[in-house]
Amino acid sequence: MFLREIMFERFIFTCTGCDHAWVADYDVQHVEDGHGHERDYFFRARLHCPDPTGLGETTCPRCGRASILAHRSAPPTNPAVTDKAAEGPIGIPAPAQAQAPLLSGAR
Repeated sequence: MFLREIMFERFIFTCTGCDHAWVADYDVQHVEDGHGHERDYFFRARLHCPDPTGLGETTCPRCGRASILAHRSAPPTNPAVTDKAAEGPIGIPAPAQAQAPLLSGAR
């Protein structure tokens, strides 16, 4: 098995019972077993958890029902890749010490 990528994914949940809606963020590891089979592993707050879109896996925090509609709020993002990399070099800020006033040599 080998890790294909790690993605950040935000899901929007809506309870079909009480119409409560909420958002939750997940880190998702996309893994391939070497035989063409893929599997996703979901983590929330660094803890492994079931697929939030799985039937009955997510319950409403307001009414406790498990009849939840879940969808991604945006395309997944890779935390190691930023849009700025495509724009060109990223500027590196000067260290904080360089902005401090110089001290006199007298003691």
